Amino acid sequence: MNNIRTYADDLLQFFHQRYKLQNKPSIFFTQDKQNSMKPFGKTAYYDPVAQSITIYTTGRHVKDCLRSLAHELVHHLQNERGDLDSMGSTGPGYAQKDPHMREMEREAYEKGNMVFRDFEDTIKKQLGETNYKDKDTKGEQKMSYKNWRSKEFGEMLMDKWGYKPKEKSFLNEGMGTYDLSNADYKTAQLEEAPEELDEEEKEDTLAEDHPMSAEAREAVLEDLDEVALRDAVRDILAEMSKDN
Repeated sequence: MNNIRTYADDLLQFFHQRYKLQNKPSIFFTQDKQNSMKPFGKTAYYDPVAQSITIYTTGRHVKDCLRSLAHELVHHLQNERGDLDSMGSTGPGYAQKDPHMREMEREAYEKGNMVFRDFEDTIKKQLGETNYKDKDTKGEQKMSYKNWRSKEFGEMLMDKWGYKPKEKSFLNEGMGTYDLSNADYKTAQLEEAPEELDEEEKEDTLAEDHPMSAEAREAVLEDLDEVALRDAVRDILAEMSKDN
């Protein structure tokens, strides 16, 4: 529920742009454990005198709370129109006994649900069209969310098996010197090398096949244990799900 206030403010603004509210209502979120244990406990209510909306959040999904907010925003709109000036009791059964209040509830359910659906679809569309910066390309490279996540997955998999150093690691920051020619790509173990090599050693090193060559990577991939690879993919997917 940490981000519910942000979404609520966005929903309020979305509603205001559509219906042009005269005044924005105050919105309060409250926790009530006893109420949450009741199958038909309170979810939200609107106070026409204070022009405030109270949302019960305990045990509820953020999306469900926002849907309740959209419903109560319609009641606020009705109040600004003067439709609630002559409302009677709102005790049990009022939506069935009072024709006027039944109409008010019908409008709140209809407009509230549709406004929230439009708001949700707008947010999802914006997330899908977000520009993600490709750190391997100068400037800002526009990427779809799907392609960006695919790229991230590929890089995480390479990191898992030691094919490339992680960003901001000691390999990138120059905090150590390592000889990759004897790297074990199954365990991602690296052998530490001397800080400086003499000319003869440098020539010998350059003469050897570089482990990051296409041939070396292909040979390693062919030798990877299928079960271990599946485990690595599962771990990476779990890490990615935490980011969402």
